[in-house]
Amino acid sequence: MLYIVGVGPGDKELLTLKAVKILQRADVVAYGDLVPEEVVEEFAPQAERVKIGHRHKDHDEVVARLLEVAREKNVVLLKNGDPTVFGRAHQICRMARAAGVPCEIVPGVSSFTAASALGGVELTDGVALRHVALLSYPHVDEEVLKSVRADVYVIFMMGDRLSQVAELVKKVCGKAVEVYVCSRISLGGTCLPLEKVEKVEKPLLVIVRKCWSPP
Repeated sequence: MLYIVGVGPGDKELLTLKAVKILQRADVVAYGDLVPEEVVEEFAPQAERVKIGHRHKDHDEVVARLLEVAREKNVVLLKNGDPTVFGRAHQICRMARAAGVPCEIVPGVSSFTAASALGGVELTDGVALRHVALLSYPHVDEEVLKSVRADVYVIFMMGDRLSQVAELVKKVCGKAVEVYVCSRISLGGTCLPLEKVEKVEKPLLVIVRKCWSPP
C-alpha cells in the first residue's frame, strides 16, 4: 500500500491525526529536504527511511522503487504542505494503480493557508479579494498574470527568484498592489511586505494582492 501524506508547512503540531496514525504503522517512509526530520523521528521511528532528491528524474526513480516495495509493505511518501498542491499526488497515485498498487492521498495543511493564518495576510474577503490563483515557477510570467486576472496570486517554488517576481509585479500590476514574502512561517519565520524584506530563508512563498485594483 502506498500513502501520499501531506505533513503541512513544517510545524509538527499541524499534522493531521490521520497522518500520524499512518506514520505509526509505516514500514518505509520517503521524503525530501523540505520535510522536517523530526516528523519522521517522532512519528515513524520504526520505519526505514528513504530520501528523495528535488530533480524530476531522481524523484521518479525513487517513486518507481517505492511502488515495488509497496506491493508487500506500507510505504508512506511525505510531501510538505498539501500533496495535491504542486505535489504530484494524483499523478503518483495513477502510476501506483496502473502498477496494481493501492494508493491513498492524505491531505495536509498547505503552506499558503498557513501563511495567511499565521502571517495575517488575508486571502479572501468577498469584496476586494474574491478569487485566488495558485502559481508555481517556472510557469509565472507577464502573460500568465495578464491571462489569470485574480485578486490574489500565490506563487510557490520561488527558489532564488524573489527579485524576478518583484520586477514582474512592478511591470504588470497597478500601484495598489501588495506583495508579501513568507518564509518558514510555521517555524518562527516571517510574512512581510516586500519592501520590508532584508533577508529571506528558503523555502519562500509570495502572496500578491490587488494586482489589478485601481490605486
